[in-house]
Amino acid sequence: MPEPSLELGIPSAWNNGKSSGRFIGEIDLAATPPAVRLARSYVRELLGQHFGADRAELGDLELLTSEAMTASVLHGQPRRNGTITLSVLHLDRYVRVEITDGGPAPAQPGEGEQMPVHGRGLVLVKALAADFGSYRGRNGTSTFWFGMGIREGWRLP
Repeated sequence: MPEPSLELGIPSAWNNGKSSGRFIGEIDLAATPPAVRLARSYVRELLGQHFGADRAELGDLELLTSEAMTASVLHGQPRRNGTITLSVLHLDRYVRVEITDGGPAPAQPGEGEQMPVHGRGLVLVKALAADFGSYRGRNGTSTFWFGMGIREGWRLP
């Protein structure tokens, strides 16, 4: 069974598809470097409003959002409308952030099928996220997601 996707109108799922996520918010951002800062701010404001979390509590979520958006801007293609979509979901005691772009950028002459991995993004995701993954949409899009636990003291809606 393919991974659920907001793009297909199906709620995202986690925990082997046993539960469906509660949609918190979504934003389309231009597939340009300034989108990274805007994505971080969006996640901070959205989760601050939703859970009553303060900026100090959201540092790891902001960091991983930055890393995922940077990878999408640098190594992916924009969707047909020139954007990357950032979606945020809440599932039980976890927050899931999804970054959807138009799929991997075409290989440059002399490059292999996959672009080399640059930077520390995946290392940070492996160290800080409770879980992460990626999937391809039916329309050629690519979604990278990561989930993080809700910290003690956050107000659960």
